[in-house]
Amino acid sequence: MQLHADEIPLHSCLVQLHHNVPTTQSRIRPRMQFSVLSPSGNFRIHYDTLGINAVPTADRDGNGIPDFVDSAAYYMDAAFRFACDTLGYRIPPRDYVDSSSWDVYLVQLGRTPGFFFDDRDLGQFGWYGATYAEDLVPTPCGGVASTGFIFLDNDYSSADSIGTVTRRPTYTDTGVTALKITCYHEFHHLVQYGYAYGFSPTYYEMTSAWIEQRAFPSITNYTHYVQRLFANPTLYCLSCDRSIEGSYGYSIALRYLALQLGDSLIRSWWEGIGKCSQPPIALDSVISSRGGDFRSLWCSMLPWLYWTGSRAREGFFPDAAVLPELQPENGTDDQVYTEPSWTRTTSLYPLQFKMLRATLPSSDPRSTPDTADFLATNPAIQELASDARRSTDYSVRIVRSGSGEPLGTSPYRCTRTMDTACDVVIFRSGLATAVQQTPFPNPLVHSIHRELFLPVPAEARAGDRATVALLTSDGIEVFRTDAAIELNATGQRSIRLATTAPTFPTQGIFVVLIRSGQASVVTKLAVLP
Repeated sequence: MQLHADEIPLHSCLVQLHHNVPTTQSRIRPRMQFSVLSPSGNFRIHYDTLGINAVPTADRDGNGIPDFVDSAAYYMDAAFRFACDTLGYRIPPRDYVDSSSWDVYLVQLGRTPGFFFDDRDLGQFGWYGATYAEDLVPTPCGGVASTGFIFLDNDYSSADSIGTVTRRPTYTDTGVTALKITCYHEFHHLVQYGYAYGFSPTYYEMTSAWIEQRAFPSITNYTHYVQRLFANPTLYCLSCDRSIEGSYGYSIALRYLALQLGDSLIRSWWEGIGKCSQPPIALDSVISSRGGDFRSLWCSMLPWLYWTGSRAREGFFPDAAVLPELQPENGTDDQVYTEPSWTRTTSLYPLQFKMLRATLPSSDPRSTPDTADFLATNPAIQELASDARRSTDYSVRIVRSGSGEPLGTSPYRCTRTMDTACDVVIFRSGLATAVQQTPFPNPLVHSIHRELFLPVPAEARAGDRATVALLTSDGIEVFRTDAAIELNATGQRSIRLATTAPTFPTQGIFVVLIRSGQASVVTKLAVLP
């Protein structure tokens, strides 16, 4: 599945050449000018030095082979050692062109003209890499594995871009950094093909994206995939139409599972898939074989998904601070509690997670609203294999007083109806704020200062509206506007006004009247030219 370069760069494309009987071969391999074996002899790197697929010609070691080709050979060997020697995966079958090595082609994937994907409905897409399934191989359980070959970009240039609407760069990581993580990603597709071929690409991509992070924890490219998922988990569930696009982000779930039960869990999962077990069933089985319970393990992941970004804390993902934050499904206007109650319901497909947010006005006017986040998931992994489009409802009802579970120390109570789902509730009290006491700056120099911060009544809340009027010493009103009360840089409740409005006075001493509801405050302001 290909993704739009304007949305997210694609690290891999699993390309299925045919669905014929085993050993039927279908070749679309490019003819290239040169090839060289990797130091281990496991990979043959094909490349051009002229034309649209030409690699950078720099050859600093003077061995007659472009440095980029040397790097590709080195990192393909490293990817093999990491997957098969370090993590213990089965060595994948080699192809029938040369049974002693796997073929890797360095071609132009990042821009046109080149090997790019063009869909009349979706547009043009750039690739980091592509793994092509080729010759099907029967497996003992009656399934099929496959041989394959790999495409890598010929330079991972920062100048590459694809698209006619916006010419956004194709790659978030470039050069050797992009090359090495793509070598690991694409070789892992060959490994997966060696176990089983033909399942949903979703499972292949989430595993290869996990391998990237596992091999290079300091490279944060995969966080772009997580960002896409966390921004809209409604759109990218594992059984949704766009599941392949979201599958890269779901690598964070494999990362969580591996942190709980070890890296070998993911290998054992693929060994189960290789025995003709559906991927969800295989994952459930391997966790059970280790004494675990998938439901409890998956439900326990919810706090890990929440405590990221600015919310990061100890005890969860080691790099939680650089991970994006999961966004609520309901928009800002839909979060505000209004009497007599607040009720929201969402649907969850198998293994999908979502968050609902409620903002609860504080009884203390000096505080910002309290926040209640309800993070829920449907852990029905067996249904992902048998009835993936069957959803379960999750509902939350909040009242200011009455029955229900208390939300922190607030007067609010909630009732959750979750059927087969599980959830976690995070309540955050509002921040106690002070009121700005005087205008700033004062005096205001009209030719220099573009903003004015004004005090507000003590009773006013952040988010309320206020009217601001400037009067002369004779009581004549010369300026009036409506403004929001917000928190300034020091956390004080105040009003921020733009002084560039044509009606804002340019000179004089003024009485300033600020009114919010029935409360008001009066101050003075000097304005200089």
